[in-house]
Amino acid sequence: MNVLMVTPHLPPHQAANALLPHLLGEGLALRGHGVRYLTFGSERDTDRVSFVRRRRGLRVTRVPQALEALDTWRKCGALVRRSDVVHVHSNTWMNQVAASVAVRARKPYVLTHYGTEIWHHDGSDERFRRLNARAAFVAFYSDALLKRGRELNVPLPRGSAVIYPPVAEAFGPLTDAARREARQGVAPDVGFLLVNVKRLHPLADHATLLEAMAGVARERKDARLLIAGSGECEAALRAQVAALGLESAVGFLGLMPNDAVARLSAAADLFVLSSTLEATPTVALEALACGTPVLSTDNPGGVELQGLFGDDVAVVPKRDPAALARGILSFAASPRRTRPETANTIAARFRLDGVLEQYLAAYRQAVA
Repeated sequence: MNVLMVTPHLPPHQAANALLPHLLGEGLALRGHGVRYLTFGSERDTDRVSFVRRRRGLRVTRVPQALEALDTWRKCGALVRRSDVVHVHSNTWMNQVAASVAVRARKPYVLTHYGTEIWHHDGSDERFRRLNARAAFVAFYSDALLKRGRELNVPLPRGSAVIYPPVAEAFGPLTDAARREARQGVAPDVGFLLVNVKRLHPLADHATLLEAMAGVARERKDARLLIAGSGECEAALRAQVAALGLESAVGFLGLMPNDAVARLSAAADLFVLSSTLEATPTVALEALACGTPVLSTDNPGGVELQGLFGDDVAVVPKRDPAALARGILSFAASPRRTRPETANTIAARFRLDGVLEQYLAAYRQAVA
């Protein structure tokens, strides 16, 4: 089967809609299927990846989007004709145009929703509604996202289902010796290590996490928080760390490759997710796969993970620094690794082979 992945990002971006198409493509290629990508970027096209250049200027007008749409239309025709099925990841101008090209070429497309396009949908975007209505299959990143789509009366084909994201094999528990070595590499002589891996964006609400860390630092001088990620909030967050006097308790690691994130998550005593809005937070799944418990705010994804993983995912109210600090200190008082049941759930429901089988079934259904 030949699959065209249409996605706004590819690695080294660490957004969900970069990692899922990348992992699916790797898995499909290993099974002998053909995979090509259409994505945003300024690089030269390769045998596997075609790029649509983002226009940054005058985005308050429709001119940049129109130029991007024209580029997509020009590049997409040949790619679609060579494909059996098109997999559209999330919702952008590029994705909408690619879906239209697929319809005109009478090629089916599968659509995956990651979160933002559903959470922020107000029911009035006809292009978005048409994108869903014409899909052969629609996959949702979480059960809460599917329920929200139904509440908003987003038109869906009969082929609609929740397909959770896969966790890469790099994320797994380390031996005690390997974990000590990983810990020594990122946080030597730290008694209690907290980790957060997220883009530095308002929805991740690192500001609340830093306020909570101020309370933690007063009680646990040996606690340290490491934040991996980059984004538009970095300058404000660094200023907040300085204002709170947390320079010795908080570190910013920037954007890290996945294998380094895996070692970081395994080295941590606790993964903390302060986001106000999530579908299924892949970073939290990755931490659980490494044997590290998760403390999350009560965003939809955090609540859903608690239902799946029980006590290994604790939930506190969002935008509540005091509650988050209490949750952290509770874990610090009795540190532990995740239960065997969590490893079993990860293996059964969140590894690539199982997720790939679900998408292959969706592709076959779409083609049929």
